[in-house]
Amino acid sequence: MNYRIWQQKPADPAAVQALQGAGYGAMFSRVLAARGVTTPQAAAQLLDARAPLSDPLCIRDMDKAAARIRRAVEEEESIVIFGDYDVDGVCATAILYECLANQGARVRCKLPSREGGGYGLNTDIIRSLAGKGYQLIITVDNGITAVEEAACARELGVDLVITDHHLPGPRLPDAVAVVDPNRADDESPCKTLCGAGVAFMLCAALEGCDPGELLEVFGELAAMGTIADMMPLCGENRTIVQEGLAMLQDTMRPGLQALLENAGYAGRPITADTVSFGLAPRINAAGRMDTAAVALKLLLCENEEQAAGIAARLGEINTERQKTEQQIAAAALQSLRADPERAHDRVLVVSGEGWHPGVIGIVASRLMERFARPVIVISTENGEGRGSGRAPEGFNLHAALTACAGQLLRCGGHAAAAGLTIEEDRIPAFRAAINAWAAREYPVPQPGCYRPDATVTLDELSLAAVGQLERLAPFGAGNPTPLLRIEDAEVDGLWPMGSERRHTRLRLRQGGAELFLSLFGTPPESVAYPVGSRVDALVEVSIFNGRSGPMVSAHVRALRPAGLGDLPARQAAAFEALRCGGALPPDQAAAFLPDRSDTARVYRMVRAGGLPADDLQPLFAAVGAANTGKTLASLTALAQLGLVENQDGRWVPAQVTAKRNLDDAPVLQKLHAMAAQG
Repeated sequence: MNYRIWQQKPADPAAVQALQGAGYGAMFSRVLAARGVTTPQAAAQLLDARAPLSDPLCIRDMDKAAARIRRAVEEEESIVIFGDYDVDGVCATAILYECLANQGARVRCKLPSREGGGYGLNTDIIRSLAGKGYQLIITVDNGITAVEEAACARELGVDLVITDHHLPGPRLPDAVAVVDPNRADDESPCKTLCGAGVAFMLCAALEGCDPGELLEVFGELAAMGTIADMMPLCGENRTIVQEGLAMLQDTMRPGLQALLENAGYAGRPITADTVSFGLAPRINAAGRMDTAAVALKLLLCENEEQAAGIAARLGEINTERQKTEQQIAAAALQSLRADPERAHDRVLVVSGEGWHPGVIGIVASRLMERFARPVIVISTENGEGRGSGRAPEGFNLHAALTACAGQLLRCGGHAAAAGLTIEEDRIPAFRAAINAWAAREYPVPQPGCYRPDATVTLDELSLAAVGQLERLAPFGAGNPTPLLRIEDAEVDGLWPMGSERRHTRLRLRQGGAELFLSLFGTPPESVAYPVGSRVDALVEVSIFNGRSGPMVSAHVRALRPAGLGDLPARQAAAFEALRCGGALPPDQAAAFLPDRSDTARVYRMVRAGGLPADDLQPLFAAVGAANTGKTLASLTALAQLGLVENQDGRWVPAQVTAKRNLDDAPVLQKLHAMAAQG
C-alpha cells in the first residue's frame, strides 16, 4: 500500500499579493510564494537572470590538475581519460576528450563495463594502462575513493588526476590532484556540479577562460549530465541547463541530432524531460546492456550518416532494455504474489536466476515506488548473487547493508541506493537479517508525502496561466514541476490510451470547466474512480502544441475521494508497520480491532463486485476515514482465513469449503495481544 499524505506548501498571503501587484498571475504568484520567492525582485532574479558561473580555480586542486594536464599536452605524453558508463560519465568523458583533442593532446578514452569490473578504477586497469605506456590518467565522474588505485599508479610511475563529484571517503587518494567540490576542505560554491559539470570547469581552467564562454561548445553535454544525474537545477546548474537546452534545440552535433531524431524529438520543443525520458535512457542503455563506448562514439561522431546508424543501434539497445526490465519486474512481482506475506516485509528482497544485472537497479526503483519501501533485487548465477537496492527518503539503505555485512560478500553505496554481492544460499538469511534490523531501527515507517505548490480550480488552468508556470523551467531535482491540487472535481469520462490500452485518458469537470488528464500505468478498467465519482487530484500541467493548436495538458500524480484527507494514509502506514513485524501502542491496536459487523461490511463490499487492491481509498471513504485501521485489519483477516483473494489486482470472494472462525485470523490475534498490554 502506497498511500501518501498531501502536505501543501505554505504561501504567505502578503507575498502573494505583492507578486500579483507586480503583474504575476494569481496562480503563478501562489506557486512562487510557496517556493520561497516572496518579492517581485526575487521573482525577476529567478525568472529573468542567469546565475554567473564560478571561477573554476576556486575548486580545490583545480590549478594542480590544469598544470599537470598542460604539461602532458606540451610534452606529448600519452593521456587516458577514464570515465563511467552512465550519462554523466559518458558526457564528462566526451567534454574532456574534445577539449584535449582540440589542444593537440595524445589522448584516448576508456570506459568501464558492468560485467568487466564495474564502476570506477581498479588496480588491474591501472596496470594494463601502465603497460600500454600511458603516463597520465584523468578520471571523470569517479575516483574520489580510489585510495588503493592511486597508490598502485604511484608505484607504477603513472600520474593520476582525479575529477569527481561524489562524496569522499575517510581518506583522499594520493594523486597529483583531487578535484572534487565535495571535498571537506573545498570552499568553492560548486557543490552540486555533476561529473560532466566538473569536467566542464576543468576545460575552462585549461583554456584559461570564463566558463560561460565554453557553454557554446560543451553546454549540451554538461546539461545532459546534470539532468540525468538528477542534480539540483538551481544556481549554476540552472544556468548550465538553460543554456544547454537552448543549444540542444538546434544542436550542431551530428550525434545529438541523430539521437533526437531516433527518439522522436526532432523539431519539437526540447525540455529537461526530453533528456530525462528520451535521450538519457538511450545513452544509459548502452552501459546497461552493451558497452558505453557505443554512446561515447555517438556523442563524438562528426559524420551524419554514421551518427544515424549509431543512434539507431542505441534505440535497439534501449528497446531491449525495456523488454528485459519489464520481464524482470513481472517475475519479481510474481514471486511476491506467490508468497503474499513477503509483500509485507519492511525491506523487500527478491531474486531470480540470470536476471540481467544492468537493469536490476531500475526494477528496484520501480518496485520501491509501487510498494513505498526499500527494495533489493538480486540476480543469481553460478551460486552467487549481485544485488541492487533502492530506498525511499528517510531510510538509510547503506546502513542497513552494513549492519548485515556478515551475510554478504561485499556491499557499498549510499543511503538511497546501494549494491551487494552475496552467496545465493545466504539470501533467505539476509532477508531475515535486514528485516529484523529495519524493524528495530524503523519500527513505524512514515507515509510518503506529496508537496503540492497550490490549490487551484479548473477554470484557473488557462493557457496563459499555465504558460506562466513554464517560466520556472527547466524542471528537475531541486526545481520540480509545479504540483497543483484540485479539490472536489467530478470524473466525467474514462478512455484507454496507448496501443496496448495500458493507460487512461481521464476528464475532470468542476462547474462549467473541464480538464483532460493522462493517468499512466493504469487501464480504465483498473481505475478505482468510475464516472460520476467526486475526487481530489494532484496534477502537473503543461502546454501541448497539437494539430489544432496549443492546449493545456495535464498528468495525474494522485487521486483520492473528495475530502478524504490524510488520516487514512497515516493509519495505513501504522497498519503496514504491524504487518511488517512492528508493534503498535496498546491504544492504537485497540482502535484498529474491528468487530464482526466491521468485517462483515467489508466482506459484503467484496462480494458486491470486488475491490481494487492497489487503491483502497474509495473503501476508506465509504466506511469512514477514521476506520481505516479497522478496515485494513478486516480485509487482512478475511485474506488470512481464505475468504477473499487477490485476483488480477482485485479482491474477490474465494471458494470456501469449510466454516472459518474469524478469531483465528493471526492479524486479529496480534492486535488483541497488543491491545491487552495497555
